Amino acid sequence: MGLTEPASRGFNSGPEWVMGGTMRESTERGELRALAGDLEGAHAPEIRRAVREILRQFGDNGSLLGEIQELASAEEPEARHIACGLLTRCFTENRTKTAKLLEQLAADKDWTVREAAGQAAGSLLRTSFKDVLEILRRFAGHESAHVRRCVPMAAMKAARTRRLEYAEPLLKLLAPLLDDRDPIVRRSLGPFALGGGLLRAYPDAAFEYLVQWSTSYDAQVLWNIAMAFSGAGAAEMPRKAIIVLRKLSLDERRYVWRAVASAMWKLGRREEDVVRDELARWLEDPDRHHVARAALQHL
Repeated sequence: MGLTEPASRGFNSGPEWVMGGTMRESTERGELRALAGDLEGAHAPEIRRAVREILRQFGDNGSLLGEIQELASAEEPEARHIACGLLTRCFTENRTKTAKLLEQLAADKDWTVREAAGQAAGSLLRTSFKDVLEILRRFAGHESAHVRRCVPMAAMKAARTRRLEYAEPLLKLLAPLLDDRDPIVRRSLGPFALGGGLLRAYPDAAFEYLVQWSTSYDAQVLWNIAMAFSGAGAAEMPRKAIIVLRKLSLDERRYVWRAVASAMWKLGRREEDVVRDELARWLEDPDRHHVARAALQHL
């Protein structure tokens, strides 16, 4: 989920450059737009350091909204990436404009900007939970899959706080996306936001919701449930996870039972003995033996 892919153009820079004179002069002049040229080709760590330096330079002196709007519409992806990092500073000033900027950046043509927008959404959710929750509920129904993907990204980041009062609202936030078949959305939802995020942060509440959702007949919903048990959170409850996967393994649709097999072998990498014992029983079951064979290929 993080930024790991290098920028299209190489850039060998370090903290000395980021904190150096060029950027400092730009921020002191208030010409944040000039940073796009200074940071051309920079990787995500350098851009994040630039954002921290901008915030340090400006502090609470004046509004950044106008500058952020200009950066968000700049041609250079580095400028738009910086805009994402600054969004939390303008939310209380103008929530409507901030929401529109977030939507714009979440749908950006550059993948690194979209990633940064997702992280910005998570930061906003953590600082202004109720208000940003409403914004993300609208995003969940957006026509752009990239904007919809912003929702599980933000929920996963908010879940890291492990604040118990966030559990149910976050799970309800993700519910409308469970039947979303777009690969961009589903890859971020089941295995990551649910399996790696909420199931880990809120095991009891998340498991309860997963069991409830598992009564659906929709193949995409069941895929997300199965893949949620492939994440790190399932390792803390392998036997409970297997109870749900055992039920889903009876689904005759390949899309669903292959997800179950994937979840079983990934869970087996963490709890091999428990999973192998279960799969041994499935091998003797004519309704499940194909699922067991698919899972055992990777164990």
